[in-house]
Amino acid sequence: MPALTRWDPALGPLQLSTLREVLQREGKSTAWWSDLPGAKADVAHQYPETRWLLAGFLRVTVGDRVFDLGPGDRLDLPPDTPHATEVVGLGIAIYVTGDARPAAAAVNG
Repeated sequence: MPALTRWDPALGPLQLSTLREVLQREGKSTAWWSDLPGAKADVAHQYPETRWLLAGFLRVTVGDRVFDLGPGDRLDLPPDTPHATEVVGLGIAIYVTGDARPAAAAVNG
C-alpha cells in the first residue's frame, strides 16, 4: 500500500541534502531527478521506492489512487507497484528517489 507523508518542519529546512540524509539513514540508495512540465512515465520496480519532492508538482497514479505531490511530500511505494508519474503545472519537478535494492543492482541500473 502506498504511503504519503507530508514534510515535518522538525527535520529542518526543506533542501536536497536533508532529503538524501534522511533516506540514507533509512538504508536507502538515493538519487535526485528533475523532470520538465508535462513529462510522463509508467514504471514498476522490484524493490521498495520512495519519491520525495523538493520543488514543483508531481502526480503519481497507483491503480485508481492519485497522489498529487508538492514540495516536501514523500510517497513510499512497495515493491512491484505499477505506477504512472506526470509533472503537473508550469514548473520543473525536482525530487529525490530512495530505494532499497541490493547494491549490485543499484550499480548496474
